[in-house]
Amino acid sequence: MTVLRTILSTRQGSQGFTLIELLVVMVIMGIIASVAVLSLGALGRDPPAEKAARQIADLAGLAAQEAVMQGQEYGLRIEPHAYRFLVYDGRAWSSPTDGPLSGSHVLDDSIRLTLTLEGAPVTLAAAPASSDAPAAASSQAAQTASSDSAQNTLPQVLLLSSGELTPFTLAVDGPQQGADYSVTGSLLKGIQMAAPDEHSTQ
Repeated sequence: MTVLRTILSTRQGSQGFTLIELLVVMVIMGIIASVAVLSLGALGRDPPAEKAARQIADLAGLAAQEAVMQGQEYGLRIEPHAYRFLVYDGRAWSSPTDGPLSGSHVLDDSIRLTLTLEGAPVTLAAAPASSDAPAAASSQAAQTASSDSAQNTLPQVLLLSSGELTPFTLAVDGPQQGADYSVTGSLLKGIQMAAPDEHSTQ
């Protein structure tokens, strides 16, 4: 606005504005309007959910690249409020020992993940808490617990060394209702993140 005042003050007493001065004013007004529109758009967004969705998309893309480059099979395990990447060593799935793909990525309790595979929703279970089994537990109960634990460590999404991946849609719901982000994976488009207002265009 200072630039506008300067232009107006220097032109007092003159008969009109030059074309350059008019163009400068129009550019300044356009910038101000753009900033206002972006600010209004940001008010409707859900920053925690957006941050989580972007991080999932970035890490899943990294895992897909690592799978091809290293010739290893990677997987993505989704839980209601967390996710983790797994690598297959030819016998079992385990978490990478180092790097950004290692460990469990725990989200805030206000953020909830919902997974869909081939159009069908998947029931997500949290990883079982580690606890010592009582000495009097039966052998059958111990085997059932071991089977459930093994099932809860398998990935739902595969990122293969061939470049193929399990088609999936992961909804990331935040505290603000109706402002859910999504992460999608497909063979043709790869792994992408979509904002709430972009869902209808995909």
